[in-house]
Amino acid sequence: MSLNARLKKGVVGGLVAAAALTAATPAHAWWETDYAYRTKINLNASAAGVTGEVARAPVLVRLHQGNFNFTDVKPDGSDLRFVAGDDRTPLKFHVEKWDVQGQQALVWVDVQGLQPGQPTAIFAYYGNKDAKPGQDVAGSFAPDYRLVYHFNNQGAPRDATANAVNAQGGDKRNAGGLIAGSLVLEGTAPVTIPASAFAAGPLSVSFWVKPGSDGTLFALPGSVSLVITDGQLFVEQGGQRSAGAALPKAGWAHVALTNDGKKSVLYIGGQPAGEVAGALGAATGDALVGQGLTGEMDELRVAGVALPQSAFQLAAASEGQGARLLTFDTAEQVETGGGHGYVGILFGALTLDAWIVIGILGIMFVLAIWTMLSKHRLFARIERANDGFLDAYRAQARRSGDHDGLPAFDPGADAADSSLGHLYQIGRRELAERLKEGRSTGSRFAIRAQSIAAIRSALDAAQVLESQRLQERMSMLTNSISGGPFIGLAGTVLGVMITFASVAAAGEVNINAIAPGIAAALLATVAGLIVAIPAMFGYNALLVRSKKITARNQIFADELEKRIAETWQDVPTLQAAE
Repeated sequence: MSLNARLKKGVVGGLVAAAALTAATPAHAWWETDYAYRTKINLNASAAGVTGEVARAPVLVRLHQGNFNFTDVKPDGSDLRFVAGDDRTPLKFHVEKWDVQGQQALVWVDVQGLQPGQPTAIFAYYGNKDAKPGQDVAGSFAPDYRLVYHFNNQGAPRDATANAVNAQGGDKRNAGGLIAGSLVLEGTAPVTIPASAFAAGPLSVSFWVKPGSDGTLFALPGSVSLVITDGQLFVEQGGQRSAGAALPKAGWAHVALTNDGKKSVLYIGGQPAGEVAGALGAATGDALVGQGLTGEMDELRVAGVALPQSAFQLAAASEGQGARLLTFDTAEQVETGGGHGYVGILFGALTLDAWIVIGILGIMFVLAIWTMLSKHRLFARIERANDGFLDAYRAQARRSGDHDGLPAFDPGADAADSSLGHLYQIGRRELAERLKEGRSTGSRFAIRAQSIAAIRSALDAAQVLESQRLQERMSMLTNSISGGPFIGLAGTVLGVMITFASVAAAGEVNINAIAPGIAAALLATVAGLIVAIPAMFGYNALLVRSKKITARNQIFADELEKRIAETWQDVPTLQAAE
């Protein structure tokens, strides 16, 4: 081989080895190994309809049983952390809602450098029992934000930023609002926001609204207003009025208003819906929200800059129902640097009702296995005992000339559980009683046909009792065969219902949110089949052995009756000889 060929082969081999090493190395090192778990959260701006760069914005992360295992985190969520896509830079965040029982959480994460067409990801770390609370409410928002109202508190709305610009009025909430709690606008008294939040210069106001009537949605006296008339939203500024834009009927809409010193632009759902030229005038009083208007409002924000359209596109795509910005990868664990595995995903997503169903099926499985083993041992003892008894029985002389009754013999210790031996003893005892009665009536060595029928009845009764002993507890197997799949199916249906309800409540629809819950729900049906299938095979095998023992009992009873009838039945010739 030439030198060039050897060099070429060595280079190719090196590249292959490097590629294999790269493929085997995790894409990111673990941020801090004190945290046992992490979940990668992908942000797809293009799929969410974001057309421009978002330098910095709070992103709502909805956690629920479809994308997050609440059993892996501390009950109060204090060990939850968020890290940028480089897996090194911690991100500011705060929790608006944490409900372990309902397996739902709403977390605002300060995300930076989001661009359409470029993959962006953040990591959620958790599973550190020694971690202290790490959320930073005020730090979750850029300094440009002058106030943020989540409406998740009781009483007047409170500012989530460090500016502490709290409102007056508006103390009524709807716990089932868009994100968590929402402000209820009753149309009687508006919510008042201090004018200090609206200093002269550029401005952005954004919120979610679900209007129930016409009225003034937002008003900054002497400056600008948002008014709803006949279901149309207008911007009124400096005596001018924009073109009207329709709001969804009986639904939530994201509304934003910006002014860059040259014009005011209205956005609905992240899309331009009207504008008015001119800079904003100085406010002459506190801002008013919901003057003469009924409905609901959520997530009100005021910023001292004219935010780009992409910021409102991001909010509209990530905060409302059917949010499509985020997708969640399978959780990873620090011990392996990989995922939980399929089994871990399934069991991690199981709901309480599914655990209850699987627990019931587990008890049924244990009882079924115990029944099969105990019946197998019982049948094995009877079969061995019957074989031992028959060997001893057939070794005895027929003694047809001896009319004292069936002979007594010892079949051995192995025949103690023999059903045939039990029948023989019953037949022997019944025959001895009949012969004793015959002696008292003069028929010393013979019995009547009616007595043989009575002996046969005693043998039949013994067979029935023996059959009952063989069939005892077999109903546990039939219940497992018939009931196991139905109980499992019930657990699956409940699990699927809870998964869809949870996803609907969280407002996130994607395959990563739905698939784990449905897959886990199907575990209940699998558990039901695991119970039923072994029980079915075991029951059929035991039934065949039970029928075999019963048939041997029947044959032996017939043989014993024939022997008694041939030897001791009273006939005229025998009576004449006596």
